[in-house]
Amino acid sequence: MKRLMKKYCYVVAILLFSSMLLTGCKITKAGTEKIRDLEYTVVDEEDIPDLLKEEIEQKKAEDFKLSYLEEGALYIARGFGMQETGGYSIQMQELYLADNAIYFKADLIGPEDRSGVSKAVSYPYIVIKTERRGENVIFD
Repeated sequence: MKRLMKKYCYVVAILLFSSMLLTGCKITKAGTEKIRDLEYTVVDEEDIPDLLKEEIEQKKAEDFKLSYLEEGALYIARGFGMQETGGYSIQMQELYLADNAIYFKADLIGPEDRSGVSKAVSYPYIVIKTERRGENVIFD
């Protein structure tokens, strides 16, 4: 009888342990879920505020991520550093508001046909303008 009880306890313990391993846990960062997309415009080079333009010029050779507040606007700049050739473009992926921050994602798209691109070094970057908000900007 003692043996049977001991085996029963082992089986129950193994089943409990197995069920704990098999149940999945999802870990999410608090406040990162999208509340809403933010409207934005891509800023032409001549319309970039002077102080932001100076900062971009200083950092353009390296990968950079900047945010800049001016009056009622938030400017977000993303640069991809020095590239050996021209022909690159930048595609906006996301700009959205979450509980804890503004999330920004842009990707560098390389030239499809390298034969027609400029052989000169380039420094691709994008600057967008959106509503001024108090949240920090998170670059994905």
